[in-house]
Amino acid sequence: MKITKLLSNQRVLIGALCLAVQPLASITAHAQADPVWSDEFDGEQIDRSVWTYNTGGSGFGNGEMQFYTASQNNAYIEDGNLVIEARREDYEGKPFTSARLHTNGRVGFKFGTLEARIKLPKLDNGLWPAFWMLGDNYGVDGWPKSGEIDILEAGFKSAMEDGTVNHAVSGAVHWWHETGTWSDWLQASHSRHAVLADPLYADYHIYRLDWTPEEVVISVDDTTVLTMDTSAPELSEFRDNPMHILLNLAVGGWNFVEITDPAQITADFPAKMYVDYVRLYANEHTELEVASEHYVSGDFGILTETHPVESALDWEDNTNLYVWNNMVEASAVPFEGSESLAFSVQPGNWWGMGLLHPDYNLHNYKHGTLEFDMQVQSDVNIEVHMMSTAGGQGTVVLAEGGEQYGLVRDGAWHHVSIPLSKFGGVDMETVQTLFAISGPAPGEAFDIAIDNIYLTESTALPAPEGGSFGIYTETEANTSAGALVEGNNSDLFVWEGTLSLSHGNPLEGNSALNLASNGLGWFGMGFAAREGFDLSAFDNEEAALHFSMRTTDQTEFRIGMKSGNVQDIGQTWATFAPGNDPYGFARDGQWHDVVIPLSDLAADLEITDVRQLFQVLGFGEVVDLSIDNVYLSGGASRDDGNDARSKPNRGNGEGKGPRGCGRDGLPHPVFGEAKRCGKPPKNQ
Repeated sequence: MKITKLLSNQRVLIGALCLAVQPLASITAHAQADPVWSDEFDGEQIDRSVWTYNTGGSGFGNGEMQFYTASQNNAYIEDGNLVIEARREDYEGKPFTSARLHTNGRVGFKFGTLEARIKLPKLDNGLWPAFWMLGDNYGVDGWPKSGEIDILEAGFKSAMEDGTVNHAVSGAVHWWHETGTWSDWLQASHSRHAVLADPLYADYHIYRLDWTPEEVVISVDDTTVLTMDTSAPELSEFRDNPMHILLNLAVGGWNFVEITDPAQITADFPAKMYVDYVRLYANEHTELEVASEHYVSGDFGILTETHPVESALDWEDNTNLYVWNNMVEASAVPFEGSESLAFSVQPGNWWGMGLLHPDYNLHNYKHGTLEFDMQVQSDVNIEVHMMSTAGGQGTVVLAEGGEQYGLVRDGAWHHVSIPLSKFGGVDMETVQTLFAISGPAPGEAFDIAIDNIYLTESTALPAPEGGSFGIYTETEANTSAGALVEGNNSDLFVWEGTLSLSHGNPLEGNSALNLASNGLGWFGMGFAAREGFDLSAFDNEEAALHFSMRTTDQTEFRIGMKSGNVQDIGQTWATFAPGNDPYGFARDGQWHDVVIPLSDLAADLEITDVRQLFQVLGFGEVVDLSIDNVYLSGGASRDDGNDARSKPNRGNGEGKGPRGCGRDGLPHPVFGEAKRCGKPPKNQ
C-alpha cells in the first residue's frame, strides 16, 4: 500500500497548448469479422449492466445549457436504436433537457476498434452531439490524466460560420503533458475535423476509433478525421489504462458551440440522436473488461488480517491512504493482527482521513454492510464516508445519543456494522473510496483507532407479490401482499423541515397526511424503505400506484418513486399542475382516487431495488394538501404467468475548458493538505 501526500484536485485552467501533431499512416480498421463486445440496443430498455448516467445542470465545464436527466423522456430504446433526445423545456433552472450515458465501471477496454452507427439531428444552431471515451482511472487520477478520445463531436462554431455545421465532424485527443513549461496546467490536445458531402442528419454514419499502443486513428465511414502517434512517453494515458464509453447530446455552451444565450439556440426541438449500435472489435492488444461477467462476491476485505474474505482491496494498485487534517499517527493495540489505523486528534480543528484507489465495481454489495472495529472514548461526531466516481459521496454520522451501529465510546474495541444502503448517493459500481472518516473540531484531544474493515455481500430484498402492497393505508384489502411498517421496515421523512404534517380528516381509517409547507420555498416528504423492496411482481401492465388526494391549493407539485442510491438516477415523477392535473385529479377540495399505471413510472426505476415508495415534492408553498390510502395493486404471484421476475431490468428514465481542452468537468473530492501516516498491513 502507498501512503501519499494528497495533491489537490482543484485546478485553475490557465491555458492549453494544442500540439501540432502531424497525421500518420492509418491502421487497419477491423482486426476480426465479429465484435468481441457490442450493444445492439435490441431490448425493450437500456441495459443497466452496461450504461448509467451523468446527471445535472452544472454545465459540465463548458457552460452547457441542458440539464442531463436519467429519464425515459431523454434516453430510451426505439426500433433497435438508443435515442438521446434533447428538449427545449424548463427543468431545474435550465432551459433544456437531454441525456449523457456512460459505461464507467460497467464496460471498459484498452486497444481495439470501437465503432458506433449514429444518425444525428440537424445541428444548426446550438446542438453538440458526442461519442467519446475517458480513462477508467478518472476517479483516482482526474482529468486530463485519465486521457480522453473524442471519436465524434459536431456543431462547433467555425462550422456554423462557414455553413458546414451539418457536414463537419471533429475528432480530438486530450492528455496531461508532463514535459511542457507553458502553464501550471499541462493539458495538451490534438484535434482535426473533416467535412462530409452528405448531411450528418440525412442518414446513419459509422464513427470509428482504431486504437493500438502506438497509434490512435479516428474516422467516419471511409474518411480519416485524425491520426496520431501515441508512442511518446508523455502519452502514457493512451497505453496504461482501459477507457469507458460516453454518448451525449449537449445544448450550447461557451466552449465548442460558443452560444450561451438560449434565445440564440435555433436548432429544432425535440432533437434526436439515434445510435443503432456500439461495437468493439479486437486487435492483438485488446483487453476487455465487462463487469457483469465477474461481479465480486463474498466478504470483501478493506483492511483486515484475520477475517476470511473472498476478495480484497489491492493496496499495491495505486491505492493511497490520505491524512487530510489534524490526525497524528498514534499507537494502539490492534483488534486483530499486528497493525491498525490509530491516530491522535487535537481540539480546535476538523479532522479526517480516507482512502483513494482505482474504482471497484461492488454491484453485489448494494444491500450489504460495512463492518469494522473501532476504539474511541470521545463524544465527538464521527462521520463515516464512502465515495464513487460515477455517483457521489455518502456519509453516515455516528453521533452521541444517536444511532451508533454498535459503537460504544468507552475506549475499548467495539464492532460497528453499517448497512451500505445508508450511504446515499454512492454508485456502488464505481467506488473510489471504500472507507474514510472525519469529524468537526473536538472540544478536547482524543485518540481513535480502526481495524478489521471489510464489506459483506447484499442480502435479498423483500419481494412482495400476490396482490396489493400497502404504503400508507389502513384498508386490509390493500395490504394482501404486505405493507410498509413505519419504524420497522420504513420511515416517513419530511425533507429538511419543509413541511408540517397533521393527521386528521381521513378518507379511510384513523389518519390521513395533511401537508402544509413551512415557508422555505419548497417542500418534500417520502416513505423510505430502510433497505429497499424488490417490486418485480409489480412490473406488469396490470399494476398501479393508488392514492387518494384532495386540495384547493394552486401550487404545482410532483408525486414520485425512487430506486437505487444515486441522486437523479432511478427517480420518476408525475407532475400535478393547476389546469393540467393528470389522472383525473381535480382541485375542488374533494377526495379523488388517483390511479397511476406503474408502467408509466417503471421505465425510470430499477424495479428490483425501490428505496422510496411514495414521494411528494413541490416548489413554492402549499397550504392545503391531503393524501390518504396509498398502495400498489396488481402484484403477480410466483406461479402466475404474468409474473415479471423473468423480465430483464428496465432502464432508467464535462466539459471542455477553452477551445482545445477536454470534456471532463465532473467534480473531484478535495480534502486539503495531508500528512503521512504509518503503513497498514496488506489483507491476508
